[in-house]
Amino acid sequence: MLISRIYTGMVFCLICFVLCKHNTFANKTINLTNLSSPYNISSSLEYFETSNSKLCFRDIQSKHFTPYLKKNISVGFSDATQWFKINLVSAKTSNWVFECGNPVIEYIDVYIPQQNKQYKVFKGGSFVAKDKRSYTSSYPIIHFNLLANQPKTIFIKTKSQRAFYAPFLIMPEAIHEVKRYSDERKVWILDGVQLLENFLISIIAFFLLKTNTYKIFAIYSLCILFTVSAYHESIGDCFTNNPNQSSHIDAFPYRLLSIFEIILTFSFLPIATLYPKWVKWFLYLSIVSTCVLTLAIYFDYNWRWIKMNVVNTLIANIFIILLFAYAYYKKVKLEWYFVFSFIFSFTGFIFFQLRLLQIIDYTFINNLVFFTDPIKITFFVLLICKIYLRSQQSEVSPAIMLEYQPEYHNIPLNNNDHHPPSPITSFTDLNFEIEKFSVPIQQEQHINQQDEVFLQRIEQIIEAHLSDSAFNITDLADELNLSTVQLRRKLKTLTNQTTVEYIRNYRLKKAAELLKNRNGNVSDVAFQVGFESLSYFTKVFQESFGKSPSEWSKSFK
Repeated sequence: MLISRIYTGMVFCLICFVLCKHNTFANKTINLTNLSSPYNISSSLEYFETSNSKLCFRDIQSKHFTPYLKKNISVGFSDATQWFKINLVSAKTSNWVFECGNPVIEYIDVYIPQQNKQYKVFKGGSFVAKDKRSYTSSYPIIHFNLLANQPKTIFIKTKSQRAFYAPFLIMPEAIHEVKRYSDERKVWILDGVQLLENFLISIIAFFLLKTNTYKIFAIYSLCILFTVSAYHESIGDCFTNNPNQSSHIDAFPYRLLSIFEIILTFSFLPIATLYPKWVKWFLYLSIVSTCVLTLAIYFDYNWRWIKMNVVNTLIANIFIILLFAYAYYKKVKLEWYFVFSFIFSFTGFIFFQLRLLQIIDYTFINNLVFFTDPIKITFFVLLICKIYLRSQQSEVSPAIMLEYQPEYHNIPLNNNDHHPPSPITSFTDLNFEIEKFSVPIQQEQHINQQDEVFLQRIEQIIEAHLSDSAFNITDLADELNLSTVQLRRKLKTLTNQTTVEYIRNYRLKKAAELLKNRNGNVSDVAFQVGFESLSYFTKVFQESFGKSPSEWSKSFK
């Protein structure tokens, strides 16, 4: 009985405490007299949400508002209308500024009481035409005044089917001018760096790095560039004056980012051989669902489609990281500098998506996103340096080096099903078509016996490292106890080919032989002979033999 009374008393005290705290908050008025810096009023707001679009402002004023208590405004995907209110007072007459810290909020109306006790509505939001907004800046900014010791109750109405996260700030008008210039400099620096780095990466990857994967990465970097630009409504306005259509255009690059991420993943990793079959189909499904959801958002703008698109992108991004983590665990030979540059390109977006879905709520996420950009560009610079050093070792230009030595997916192969011929085996028994279309390894007809032994030794070494795509002229020269310069000159004299051409042509002839004998499909054969990029293998094979690998294989049926 005693325990029951104690428990009842504790519950009663708790209820009284909550009610007293609520009443204290409800009657709380924010005194701005000594405010000398921007003040985030989000946690001081009262909040009311409704799905009834017929409620007028007079009805809203009589509704019961509850304390918001969050550090920033975080509204999930919904078609509901959110109302906020706050009581403000100042001991002296002064001018003030209200600022919403997110320019992509769809609709925001601020109700400011006037001297006649009537409320004036200031309209804004990305879905409102610029000539009808109550401000000219990209961020919603409303100016108002407070008379000495005369409290004002300000109402803020928001509606946005896409989720948004923003601080609501109050500051003196003079402080706002300082903040505005500071914010503009910050935007010019941070966004400018993002735009510049993505532009330079796109140019380098597309024009200097001559493989399909680098070109796809260039297009992907351009999409990121457009996504950053679209945040400031600088893309859609170039095509239309309609604010709704303009917002769709601004969001278009962001919604398609996951498609390029998946295509790049296919280009990096041997999806067909390293992972179960369902992985490939899951990635295909992600691409299709992204296209379908993007079209659905455009033709039927609805918060459900938008949320599904964010969830779909989030799942795809996390899944891609897990695929690369598994490849790292399996010690797959990749160009990891390139991989890390790619991964850090979208890591920041993952945290944004988690915050939009209200899974996490941290104010440092913006800084975290900006922190990932220097990491991305650092890995990309390391990649360029590595390629340059490799090209110097190979004594060819970096552009040529990139064309024939892309370091993509190489996976340790199980050769139990394929026993290569003796290393001394020559290619004299190959089919006439191979000799017809390929570049012969020996172009000089008259060589002495010592030179022939030398070439046979080279073939033995290449054969022993056939599936190792990282095997290069430095490794070959080391095994022959020659310098790379000596090796290049001797091979050039005997075969009229560079060392790189000699190794590549040997791999291609070996691939032609394997395809003729049906020793695996095209992808398997490419990996067996040391080509990490299937697209590059197909390209150089067709240049040498006049047929694609699949056409070559079919011609021997």
